[in-house]
Amino acid sequence: MSRIFSNGAAADYVINPFARLIRGSSRLYLAAPYFTQADQLLEAAKEGKSVQLLIGLNEATSPQALRKIHEVSGITIRYLTSRFHAKIYIFDKAALLGSANLTDGGLRANREAVICLDREEDAEALDETRALFAELWEAGQVLTREKLDTFEKTYNDLKRRTPDPEKEIEAAFGKAQPPNIHVSSREKSSEHIFLENLRKEVYEQYRPAFSEVTAILEKNGFRRPDLADVGIANETNRFLNYVRLTHVQGDEAWRTAPLRSADERRNLIERYAREWVAASDNRVPEDFAAWLTTVKATFGAPAAIEAADKDEIINGLMSLHAFIEQLRFVKGGQKNLPGEFWKANRNDVARVKSTLTYLLHGPGDFIQRFHDILYDRTMKLGRFGYFCALELYGTIKPDECPPMNGRMAKALRFLGFDVKGA
Repeated sequence: MSRIFSNGAAADYVINPFARLIRGSSRLYLAAPYFTQADQLLEAAKEGKSVQLLIGLNEATSPQALRKIHEVSGITIRYLTSRFHAKIYIFDKAALLGSANLTDGGLRANREAVICLDREEDAEALDETRALFAELWEAGQVLTREKLDTFEKTYNDLKRRTPDPEKEIEAAFGKAQPPNIHVSSREKSSEHIFLENLRKEVYEQYRPAFSEVTAILEKNGFRRPDLADVGIANETNRFLNYVRLTHVQGDEAWRTAPLRSADERRNLIERYAREWVAASDNRVPEDFAAWLTTVKATFGAPAAIEAADKDEIINGLMSLHAFIEQLRFVKGGQKNLPGEFWKANRNDVARVKSTLTYLLHGPGDFIQRFHDILYDRTMKLGRFGYFCALELYGTIKPDECPPMNGRMAKALRFLGFDVKGA
C-alpha cells in the first residue's frame, strides 16, 4: 500500500489517508500553519473524538473556518503567528507528515509530498513526531473568543489593504512563536505564563467540560422542573453539585478517577442524570434561586455595584458557594466570615467595589482581568480567590464562562474530564 501522497495524477490525494485515519481514531493532534477546512474536524467532534488543533494566524487561515469549530465540545484550538511551518497530523496509531496544509489545496489540489507513518518500523518516528507536536502545542496560545474576533477584524482589514499581513497580525496579537535557538521569545515573563495557564484552565478545560455536560442534559431532557427558572448553566452547576455530594466520597475519589473517553463520560453522566432528575433530594438548597437573584442584583451592572452598601456586597458574596467554602478557615463559622472578609480588606468598601467592577465589567480580555484581581497587589482581595472569581463571573456571564467552583471542578474530574480538580 502506498505511503506517499501528493495529490498527483494517480489520484493519491492527501484527503484520503487523512479522512481514513480520522475515522479510525479517537484522538487527533493536528498542526498546520494554514487552515481553511473545518468540516472533517467538526464531524470528528460530533462523533465524540478529541481534537487538538494548532494553527497559524495569518492571511491564509480562514476566520470563518475557525468560527465553525470554535468552542465546539471536544475541540481545543491554539495558535502561533510566525516561524511556524510544520504540518503534523497525528492519529491513534499513525501520523501524516509533509507539505500539506489543512486547506483545499493541501488536501486535494496542490502538488504536495506527504508520508504516512503507520508501520511497525515507524514506532520511533511516531514517538518523535508526538514529542514535536507537544513542544509546538505548549508554545501555542489559546484562541479565545476575543482573540478570534480580533483576528477576524484584522483579517478583513488586510483584505482591503494588503500591506505586510504577518506584521499586521503580530501588531494585533504580539508574537507567538515555537521555540527556536534563534528566537528570543523563548523567555516568557511570569505574567505571560500565568495568563496562558489561566486561559488553558478556563477555555480548554472547564468551559468545554461544563458545556459537554450541559449538552447531554439538554439533549436527553434531564431537567428538573424545580430549577426551570435558574437557566441551564446554573442547572448544570446543580447537577455537578449533586454528583460531588452523592458520588464523590472524599478527595481520593476524584483525584484517582481515571480519564475517560467521550462515550464513557456520556454513559456515566446519563446514569447520574437519570438518578438526579428522579431524586427526592436533589441537593439544591431551598434558597438557591434567591441566591442567584441576589448575586445578579448586586453585581449584574457597574451601577448596581456602585450603589450597593457594605451589607449588600457581603450578602451577594455570601450567595456564592466558593465564598462560603472559606468557613473551614474561619473561627466561629458563618457569622464571622463577613467580619473576616472586611478585616482582610481593611474595610475599604470602595476598593472592593472597584475590584469587583473591574473583574465583571472591565474592558478587554476577561482572563487578563481575572489574572489581575488574583495577582496584582493593587486589586487582589483577601478572602476572594480563584474559584470565588470564576463562580461570580460565571453566574453573571454564563455565556462567557461557566459558574465554576471547586465542587464543580472535582465533579468534572471524577466524571473523567482532564481538568484541574481544585
